[in-house]
Amino acid sequence: MPLRDAGFTRLHSPDAFDEVLDSGNYRSIRAEQLLSGYAEFHARHGSIFDDTLFSLFAASGSPARRFPTREEVQMAGDLLFQKSREAGHVDFFISHSWKAERWSKFLALCMFFNLKLAIKCSFAVWCTAAVFLIASTGWASLGGSYFNFPCLVCLPLATFFIVFFWGQQLSGGLWSPTVWLDRFCIHQTDLERKQQQIVSLPVFVARSSRMLLLWDDTYFDRLWCHLELATFACYGGAEKVDVVPLWLAPWLLASIVSHLLSVSFLELLEHVFPSWSAQWIPGILSVLQSHFGDSEALQKFAAIGIIGMISSIIALPVSIPSFFAFRLKLRSHQLMLSQMAGFEVRAASCTVPADRSAVEQQVQQLFSCDSGSRHHAVDEGEVHLQKFPAPWDPLDGFNTYVRGTLREAVIGQIGNELDVPWHTCLTAILPMIFYSSVNILGCDNGSCEESARSSGYSSVFQYMSVQVVAWAFSLVTGYVVIFPVLLRTVKFVVSCGSGSSPLQCVLASIGCPLAFEYCYFCVSLTWGSIVSVVQKYSRVQLAISLAIMTCLVAQGIVLFCGNTMPRRQQVSCRCVTREAAAAG
Repeated sequence: MPLRDAGFTRLHSPDAFDEVLDSGNYRSIRAEQLLSGYAEFHARHGSIFDDTLFSLFAASGSPARRFPTREEVQMAGDLLFQKSREAGHVDFFISHSWKAERWSKFLALCMFFNLKLAIKCSFAVWCTAAVFLIASTGWASLGGSYFNFPCLVCLPLATFFIVFFWGQQLSGGLWSPTVWLDRFCIHQTDLERKQQQIVSLPVFVARSSRMLLLWDDTYFDRLWCHLELATFACYGGAEKVDVVPLWLAPWLLASIVSHLLSVSFLELLEHVFPSWSAQWIPGILSVLQSHFGDSEALQKFAAIGIIGMISSIIALPVSIPSFFAFRLKLRSHQLMLSQMAGFEVRAASCTVPADRSAVEQQVQQLFSCDSGSRHHAVDEGEVHLQKFPAPWDPLDGFNTYVRGTLREAVIGQIGNELDVPWHTCLTAILPMIFYSSVNILGCDNGSCEESARSSGYSSVFQYMSVQVVAWAFSLVTGYVVIFPVLLRTVKFVVSCGSGSSPLQCVLASIGCPLAFEYCYFCVSLTWGSIVSVVQKYSRVQLAISLAIMTCLVAQGIVLFCGNTMPRRQQVSCRCVTREAAAAG
């Protein structure tokens, strides 16, 4: 790492906290400062993760000069260091590789610290806008209104993106945790103090409540990152490691934008062809009569399904671009898990060769059989690992911890390469969630009374009630399945050929649209089941509809929970050494 450029022979013990505290070298900053507080434009745009001299001036708030003097560089380092404060404890220790892209790390921090707040604020704005529109005109008088889409989709999503990037600043630090980040908490220009802080790194890690691991493809190649992991394994445990892959935030934002484009296209079609779905149903029913005889319920079911499949054209423009985003996610996720499965601490790179022996010695002490008495912080979250043959090698113990316990914890958080957490999928379809209110209150961009009558409902209330139920079920069982289905499609396409071969291009151009079509097919089944039961009720139709919806729920359970095994309790370094001693 660029910060650790002075060789030394010995690191401080993680238990040497009093000595470090008295020296004033243990520092922290708040997440509000980290993301958007003090350096205005430069800090907000990732300069804190750049190791150049220009970024030092930018992050400190000093005016950059092309040829700065030594005094100016020293002053910039002092100003940057003064933004941190002395601490005795921090909420998050941020572990990262300096070789990773600064923008990707900035987005990862925005997602980790601001995503939940952004979702809550966007839903608050959405609900407020809906209440305001209903109160101003009446719930049955918004059909065809041009205010629906801007107020119920654009405004909440604008709120989401604003809070996503500037949430900590807008909240005034009300929910801002304290963090340790080397750029701010280690002095950049005072070399003597810098070396004192570097040798105290194990203390900083041990005194952190949680570790925030920003993964990129170079992370597990860095020896200093290994030291941070090993220390936290013994003083925190794998269950307190929050892993944020650097591909996750760009992928999530790209998915949200693609769904925003889809609903915008759908809204445009609704204005060009208002109430088209209600107007087409009679014609479709007349055609279906020759195929389904006198079964009106089956005719209605098929007609609604056809309307739903026609609506799927809105996804075609984004289906091919989605291939590249999902391919990046798939490959990066596979690489992360494979790196952990084949982890070897001895193969890590180190900028200063003299540091290697000190770091490896520290890891050996942490995972040695006689270190259990010193590790007073972690008996919670213990599991049984495999026993190792004597003689016990502490470095092998750390390898096993990363390959087994930590890897399982990561899979428990973000899944395997084909998994996407259900709540992440719901976040990715936020535009569709917000658009559901436009479709319900907007009555297909026509008069609510006319749309209800032409669609076969007895009243506007019944019409809207069915829409609410159908949309709710479609969102949680239909639209979310596009992500696991598309991942499986992309994996099949990638397995056929290498690079961007013609075969892959052909399969991608066919498979990705089909994946979206399948998603809309599931949505069509939901709508057809609910509408046909309400309008053409019979016990047989009710049984069929319940069977279909049960299958959709079962599909969701398989896709989102099928690979989730009961998690074993997490292991501490103390437990590893105990079992190793027993095995020896």
